[in-house]
Amino acid sequence: MELKMKNPMESNEFKLSDFYQSVILKTAGFPLVRLEKQDRQHFVFVFEDSDNQDSDNQAELILSRYWNHELQVDARDLIESINELKTRIHSGV
Repeated sequence: MELKMKNPMESNEFKLSDFYQSVILKTAGFPLVRLEKQDRQHFVFVFEDSDNQDSDNQAELILSRYWNHELQVDARDLIESINELKTRIHSGV
């Protein structure tokens, strides 16, 4: 199950339940604010996102570039993001 949403009450937060898309945002430099537990096995990743009234939110733009094969990231940074998010999931932090 994938969840992507911008909370209108917390306009600088971007929520996502897909692990690898979350890895992409983390690698692209988006700060992970917290994890929200959905159930025993699923988490929602909450990232800080810029809220520019003149354009779409930055997280959506990065994910669009990812899906269009236009995003390039450092391989070492990508692996570090995978390991960090897995650690956070398994430690419940």
